[in-house]
Amino acid sequence: MSSLASFLMVASGVLCLFGAVASKRKPAMVAATVMVVAMADLAYTALVPPVVWSGALLIVGLGLAVFLRTRSSIPTPRRSPALVMSGLGGPPEIEDDDCARPGGAAPGRSWSRAPHPGPSSRVLCAMAYPVMAWQVLNHGAHMGGSAHAGGHGGHHAGDMTLISTFLTVAVVVLAACLVVCAIHDIARRRLFVSLDCWGMAAMIVVMQFLH
Repeated sequence: MSSLASFLMVASGVLCLFGAVASKRKPAMVAATVMVVAMADLAYTALVPPVVWSGALLIVGLGLAVFLRTRSSIPTPRRSPALVMSGLGGPPEIEDDDCARPGGAAPGRSWSRAPHPGPSSRVLCAMAYPVMAWQVLNHGAHMGGSAHAGGHGGHHAGDMTLISTFLTVAVVVLAACLVVCAIHDIARRRLFVSLDCWGMAAMIVVMQFLH
């Protein structure tokens, strides 16, 4: 692995961690921390086998997916319309929607909520972890194969080429979607939150093409 690729991997992980901290979502922070440590070890120290990091990235990705599914299944509490009409319930509460805009806040209320990434960006970032897990596993196999070159040819090489082609297409599509989400976050003045998507896009592209 080149020194440039090593630096970009770790830098992309740090961007993801900054974005997760800015969104103030603990599961995303934990997942990003695991990713940064994994990339630093893969790039510089090689203390842990790549297969272990691959499993860790897969687990945190599945954990993020479960967390997102659990959050989406929790109904948003609403005030009774009768209370709102009678004035006993006070001003209606704003729903906990990540896509809610500051302009939708009630008159006289300041918009003090922490900026969260939208549902699409959270799902795409969770999807990036299994992709990274496969890339790390593929990287470990590539390093092991280069250590003892020679071996079996033909059919196995053709299968790996097909899988690599499919993964390359998936990485390009996922990275493009992450960039779109990042630009959308910037347009909504969530610059620091967008770092998560930027970092994820850069990470999977670097690992796919520069490892």
